[in-house]
Amino acid sequence: MSEQPPEDPTAGTPLPGSSVPPPPMPLPAMPPPPMPPPSMPAPSAYAAPPAAGGPITTGAEQFWYVLQCLYFGAGYFAKVSIKKALSDANLVVMTGAEGFWYILQCIALGAGYIAKVPFKKALSDAGLVQMTGAENFWYVLLCIWFGGGYLAKVPMKKALSERGIEARTSAERTWYTILCILFGGGYLHKVIAKKALSEVPHLPVRT
Repeated sequence: MSEQPPEDPTAGTPLPGSSVPPPPMPLPAMPPPPMPPPSMPAPSAYAAPPAAGGPITTGAEQFWYVLQCLYFGAGYFAKVSIKKALSDANLVVMTGAEGFWYILQCIALGAGYIAKVPFKKALSDAGLVQMTGAENFWYVLLCIWFGGGYLAKVPMKKALSERGIEARTSAERTWYTILCILFGGGYLHKVIAKKALSEVPHLPVRT
């Protein structure tokens, strides 16, 4: 084998006073290209409210709710059935007192259950809950009785529309106005529904 000549340690080193330019400086590393933004999911029909606590009732609504409660607890008892419908939709947990009074109302010829059905129908119209076969049967039966089921649903739909959940039909607007003309019946029923909705911690809002 042929021997390799020894390397000159001074090779490549510029002599003093020579005009050899220094080696070029390395370029700074380029930053990586920006990542494309992640694909956003399609917006749903409902979005969580900006703050917990549900809709805020007005001063007039709070006054009328208290006034109805003073009348032998009528406002509270009417609210119990709405809370049960909201509980069926997994939107709220009933208190022990509300559960007790709902059972007591159901013992009284099923009054609590019958009162719950129209409110459950309003929530079903908003796509928040599925009605059972028995509830659909009783709702139709209530509607046959001079439209009682439909008229009871109208104030609940008004409360849901004020919360931004469900839009009302023109017929529901008309009947709500008529109910309000009849000694403010529509408004007073809506007050109780608004009170029940105000106790829902996270109620969806239609976007």
